Amino acid sequence: MIVLDTSACIDYLDGNEKLKEIIFVQESIIHITAITVYEINIGLERTKRKISEERYKYLYRTWMEFISRMEIFPLGVKEAEKAAKIYDILESKGQIIDDNDILIAGIMLTNGIKKIITKNVKHFERIEGIEIIKY
Repeated sequence: MIVLDTSACIDYLDGNEKLKEIIFVQESIIHITAITVYEINIGLERTKRKISEERYKYLYRTWMEFISRMEIFPLGVKEAEKAAKIYDILESKGQIIDDNDILIAGIMLTNGIKKIITKNVKHFERIEGIEIIKY
């Protein structure tokens, strides 16, 4: 299994052809986390407020269609505990990253997912056990 990071989902919504090609050639099933749903919906709400209702509706429909075929992994107690351990390891090395990325990693690793498609290489490469598929 592979998780799509929020950066990849944003680029998908923006029509990034290179990303779509990378998604298409993967042999594993691609999923997302509840954290990505949260981050994307922040952007959608911002789009509605700052750009237009029409653009929001288009992006929302595209997003719902895209994720309808995916499992969305939640943030539960075990995932939060794993994320806290990741945070502590990174903090001890002076390598703190965004909380949302740590939560995504906690969800991934708790559920046995090792691969992530992302442009955010600098953050995820700091987390042991995660393989990055960059585009």
